[in-house]
Amino acid sequence: MAVRLLIADDTAEFRKSARAMLSLERDIEVVAVARDGQEAVELAQKFRPDVAVMDINMPRMDGLTAIKVIARVSPETVCMIMSSEGERDTLRQAMSAGVREYLLKPFTLEEFVNAVRRVAAQAAEAGKKAAQTRTAELERDKYLHQLVRAHLQIGRIDDEAARAYAEYLTRPSADPEVMATLAKVFLERRDWQILRYICVRMEKLAAANKQH
Repeated sequence: MAVRLLIADDTAEFRKSARAMLSLERDIEVVAVARDGQEAVELAQKFRPDVAVMDINMPRMDGLTAIKVIARVSPETVCMIMSSEGERDTLRQAMSAGVREYLLKPFTLEEFVNAVRRVAAQAAEAGKKAAQTRTAELERDKYLHQLVRAHLQIGRIDDEAARAYAEYLTRPSADPEVMATLAKVFLERRDWQILRYICVRMEKLAAANKQH
C-alpha cells in the first residue's frame, strides 16, 4: 500500500515540483497539497494522510503550530518538516512538537523520498504497536469484567477481590450497573476513597447521558 502524503509549503514552485517528482514513486501517493499551515490542518483532518511534510515558515499558521494541531485532529499522521533554517532552537522545537524528520533546503529528490519512507516506516511500526496495545487492553477489559462478575456472584468482598474491583473501576469500559453494585461493596468495606471515586464517575456518566 502506498504511503499517503500531505505536502504543505507556501512556495507554489516547490509544491508543483514536489508533486511532479513524487508522482514517479509507486509507493508514495500525494493526497493533498497545502499553501499554508491552516490549510494543512484542514486537509490533514479531511484526508488523514500517513505522513505530512511541512515547511516551517508559512502564512496564517506556521509549520510547528500546524503540526501541534494536526496531532489533535489527525493523530495517526506523522509529521516531518522542511526548512532553510538550521538553528538548533528550531530543531528542538520541532522535535518537541513530535517531528520525526528534519530536512534542510535545498535537498535532493533521493533525500526527500528516503526521509518520507523512513517516517512512513516509523509510523507503520508505531501503528502496529498501538494496535497491539489496544488488543491487549481489550483482552484485559474482557478478563476483568468476567472476573468481577464471578466475584460478585459469590459475594466476595475480601482484599483480593477488592483489588480486582478497584482496577475494573478505572477502565473506561466499566459497566455503570456493575459500578453501582461495587459502590455497595466498598461502602460495606468502608473504603471511602474508592466510594468517592465511583460517585464522581457515576455523576460524569449521568451528565454525559443528559447531553446526548
